[in-house]
Amino acid sequence: MNVSEDPEMVELPQTQPYFESLYTVSPLVIVGTRESDGSSDLAPKHMAFPLGWSDYFGFVCTAEHSTYLNAARTGEFTVSYPGPDGVLDASFAAAPRDPDGCKPALEEIDTVEGDVVDAPAVADSYCILECRVDRTVEGFGKASLIAGEVVGKHVHEDVYRSDDTEAEELLSRSPALAYLYPDRIATVDESEAFPFPEDFNR
Repeated sequence: MNVSEDPEMVELPQTQPYFESLYTVSPLVIVGTRESDGSSDLAPKHMAFPLGWSDYFGFVCTAEHSTYLNAARTGEFTVSYPGPDGVLDASFAAAPRDPDGCKPALEEIDTVEGDVVDAPAVADSYCILECRVDRTVEGFGKASLIAGEVVGKHVHEDVYRSDDTEAEELLSRSPALAYLYPDRIATVDESEAFPFPEDFNR
């Protein structure tokens, strides 16, 4: 049987994006860059992820956005992972700009400065990465992948995974924030161990 013959599957036309047709789970991060006038820019991203198992991180953006332009100009950006209590920060960062290009809502977000890169990050995040742009990959429609090398890493002690802390204790103490594209969020405060096969390795 082909997948299109399954009566429970809905076949989508090529013009309909699949990710608009169901909820998919992604992280929600806030990318920080420096504007040309020295001010801070913050923008929420959900198409954002580690690249491989080394210190590389990437996010999807378009050349129409200040985040793309700033990262291309300065070669630097930060990545902040807000917890469930930081949802409003992500909302403020998503606010539209004024006709003069300013984004007043950013004044509502408490920030810290990077130690290694000249870019802002969101205070009270459970993880902050400092990155230098490694390359930009164009051609995903209007979108591009901005890939950076992580040159600074900071993890809040409440979420730090140590050998003597159980996963359930960590998540109960400090739940993770998930984004369900296109318009919902979820708090992850419990989980189950994945049933890896014997002798599994990545």
